[in-house]
Amino acid sequence: MAAAVLLFVLVSRIAATDKYGTFLLSGSNLEWPSVAEESGDILYGRYEPRKILVHGFQMDGDRAFVTMPRFTKTGVPWSLGVFRLDASDFEPDIRPYPDYGHYDGKSCGAGRACIVNVVDAYAETGVLWALDTGTVNVLWKPLRLGPARLIAVDLATDTVIRATDLSPVTWPDSVLEHVVAVRTSCGRLYVYVSDVARHRIVVYDAAADRLHAIRLPETTPADGHRRQAVLYLVPVGVAGRSYVYFTYRHSGYVFSLDAWSRDSVTHGAVSEVGVKPVGMHVLGSDGGTNVYFRTSGGGTDVWAWDVNRPLDVRSFVLVHRSYLYLTPTAVVAGWRNTMWTVESNYDEYTAGNVDCTGPRTLLRPLNGGVDDCNEIL
Repeated sequence: MAAAVLLFVLVSRIAATDKYGTFLLSGSNLEWPSVAEESGDILYGRYEPRKILVHGFQMDGDRAFVTMPRFTKTGVPWSLGVFRLDASDFEPDIRPYPDYGHYDGKSCGAGRACIVNVVDAYAETGVLWALDTGTVNVLWKPLRLGPARLIAVDLATDTVIRATDLSPVTWPDSVLEHVVAVRTSCGRLYVYVSDVARHRIVVYDAAADRLHAIRLPETTPADGHRRQAVLYLVPVGVAGRSYVYFTYRHSGYVFSLDAWSRDSVTHGAVSEVGVKPVGMHVLGSDGGTNVYFRTSGGGTDVWAWDVNRPLDVRSFVLVHRSYLYLTPTAVVAGWRNTMWTVESNYDEYTAGNVDCTGPRTLLRPLNGGVDDCNEIL
């Protein structure tokens, strides 16, 4: 509790002078369409603030879309939320996205997509691609409530325009974690989903409404707890060509998938980029040549690697220092043409060491308030 108070005081001072704004996000600040829905979720155990953690985000214009995965069986009323970015609103209320009806078992169905659990999302040219795993309790023993799906939401109308069943290219033991969308040189859109359990990348051709899977050149042993296995995906642009860089958390290698042509995507043109000199928890990219990560072993600072330079510690630059005990979980380009990071007490959450008000997450500009982040790892 003392740490939470200190965090509130510290961030309040920074938010007051930060022209971009800093946002404190928590499960205690949700906004239902009416009191009736809120009361029902509380009464039937569908809402418990301590179980809600903002883990990822995307931005479009002056709106932020946040993922709040259903890491537990119950307690998270919706897994994809939205709020408006306003530098003067330090603790914004998070509303369900696209709307509450997609998460209410009584309202969804019969033509309306039922959303079970969005674990990641990616905004691309007016569409938000949301990865719904169809499972809950994902940190421990996943419980399947529906098929895994790729859900496309029109950001102009806030309506679901497509819900693609991923069952044809996934298996019961598939673990889907990350989604990115990249266009080829001809503007053809492909959406990529990581499946760490099956060592594959699922590819969706949006124009043809067609799925296929790319088998990866390297697999990692399933040692330790299953939730430690992660397959990261980040979009990268090098010399006018598009790539999807990928790596396993516990792998020593970084690979690239050529996303520049239809043939390279269809046939899975994969090449090795290099050997990681340190453990890297990949957080995102700027869509260009910069990949952001934190180091393994409890590192909480954010580092950048320009992929035009060798994969070597001398190429890594410190770009952001996190507050107190917070751990960065994502870095995204967005509002006011700057890079943003989301950081939370994720480790305390997974260990069950949060109070009844729930975990705390900060959304703030990368390098916010730090002038000397130019160190080499």
